[in-house]
Amino acid sequence: MTRIRPFMKDNDSQPFGFGATASLQNSYTFTLRNYTLLIAFAHREILVSMVGAVLTEDYPLPYNTTKSQFVSFSGYPNPDLPTPIATGGDLNKVVANITLTGTLFGSKDPLPTNLTLADPSWDCTNMTRGEGKFSNFTSVCCIPNPNHMPKEEIISTDEIYDRLIDPATDYQPRYAGNITISYDVLLTYAGSYLAQVTITNKDELTRLDQWKLSWKWRRNEFIYSIKGAYTSVTGSSECLFGPQGKYYQGMDFTNVTNCQRNPTVLDLPPWRYNDSDVGRIPYCCRNGTIFPKMVNASAYKSAFQMLVFKMPPDLDRFRLYSPDNFTITSASPMSHQYKCSEPMRVSPNDFPDPSGLSLNSTAVASWHVTCNITSTITPKCCVSFSAYYNESVMPCRTCACGCPEITTGPPCSTKAPAVLIPQEALLQRYDNRTLKQLQWAEKNHLTLPNPLPCGDYCGLNINWHILNQTTNKDYFNARMTVMNWDNFSYSDWYLTVKINPAFVSFSRSVGMNTSTVGNDTLILTAGNINTSYLIGVSNDSNPGMQQGVIMFKELMNMKLQNGDGNPVKVYFNGMECSMPEGILSDTTTSRAQKMSGHSILALVLITVLVNLLIIGL
Repeated sequence: MTRIRPFMKDNDSQPFGFGATASLQNSYTFTLRNYTLLIAFAHREILVSMVGAVLTEDYPLPYNTTKSQFVSFSGYPNPDLPTPIATGGDLNKVVANITLTGTLFGSKDPLPTNLTLADPSWDCTNMTRGEGKFSNFTSVCCIPNPNHMPKEEIISTDEIYDRLIDPATDYQPRYAGNITISYDVLLTYAGSYLAQVTITNKDELTRLDQWKLSWKWRRNEFIYSIKGAYTSVTGSSECLFGPQGKYYQGMDFTNVTNCQRNPTVLDLPPWRYNDSDVGRIPYCCRNGTIFPKMVNASAYKSAFQMLVFKMPPDLDRFRLYSPDNFTITSASPMSHQYKCSEPMRVSPNDFPDPSGLSLNSTAVASWHVTCNITSTITPKCCVSFSAYYNESVMPCRTCACGCPEITTGPPCSTKAPAVLIPQEALLQRYDNRTLKQLQWAEKNHLTLPNPLPCGDYCGLNINWHILNQTTNKDYFNARMTVMNWDNFSYSDWYLTVKINPAFVSFSRSVGMNTSTVGNDTLILTAGNINTSYLIGVSNDSNPGMQQGVIMFKELMNMKLQNGDGNPVKVYFNGMECSMPEGILSDTTTSRAQKMSGHSILALVLITVLVNLLIIGL
């Protein structure tokens, strides 16, 4: 450590130049892949140069280490450390040395306060500091963490020989998640390779709409061409003025698809599937929609292929590295947020032969990424109950989809429970029902809170209405109406309904296709292509609306007035909807007149259909 200019009177502000080496040695029985070393600097260090690693977040040098508690280093050009058993104990292969130079301030003790690995599979504690002539040295021993380490990776000494005989056991396991991403190298050449990226929906309920997939290249790679998808930005300027342009001086970069360090890829629309230039990739070209497998077993994956060019020193056809920092998003208001893991090297994936022959081809190399839903989000849809035996509607909850901090119009209560409304009020948005609420309360002598409860603030309302059966009292039907008050239109929508005890008596549906899952769940999809599109609304006009009738073959011991015919949970496109605060009994309001199943929603739907027929004529 050397005192450098400017010379300061205040020792705490005096800069010192320093050089340091961080060494990481693999002494375990399996390869340490894609390692990330975390160092906690304590003296306002500024890193000027490094050899043997790169900053994981790709920050430029010089780098101010005070930006975060730990500075993250990824191995470069060798991101993996093999085992001493596989290398004969060659320290040049099992040890990674990261050489750092930089500036620190005001300290005669330049050692960091902590060293650890980012991978939670390792427990790095009990850091030891040297003494005497070793006072400028610190070390830490990392041992497997049994709470995070996959069981199949904790092996005994007796299994070491088997691991050497079968190198495939050195691959990482494939972890489960809501979404998985496979990065497979199908063909490899000197200086380039053909990769296929496959996105698979492993969740039972949720879907992706208009997905966007992003990642970060680690070694200056670029996308020469792509099929089955497209990049959000097309151009080669970053290559032309970067190291790629210097190395590939004879390449015509006008044909290069994308040179961004962090590209974003989107799915193609269906009409591009048969385009021989950009389509013809299995599972591509669905406009970014990926269904759960139990909803659509033929559309729970998306895939695309790309020709990737590499840079020195990785031109050997077997020097292969996956990108990292994968992120995936979905454009629908009903979408969750996902957090993705780092890519893990796994055993090569198999692919069925495209000709239909009973044989598989195997990828050259495969990486596996797991993406999970990060947290529960506020509902975007809500459910209301109505029935033939009551003129009122049990509306959506107060603030079912969250209440805004600033509201317009008269003040309202976010705590008061929702009040009963007449059935025709369902055809008005939550902020236009005040007059009907007041009139209905006066007619039925209902006590209203002051101020009135706030609306549900949901863009999508679902009404479950139990119909009256005049011909056979031993069964019942329920009509489900979906009303879209949002500006976003939904194609190929579906509902998931958990209903008990009525599930066991489910018979069939009209206007929707229905399948059963487990012992309490119905999957409802659009009955035909004309009803598969739920349009949005604009200028507060009538909502987009779709309906279907679910038929139950017997009542058994169910009591509809006690809520036995109502669902307990409803999901729209995999997003859980807010349920009402109570059930609708036959004594909730006056029963002066039964609706006999012919509710306002049914009458409005008939009117709309008649109008459409007249217009068609």
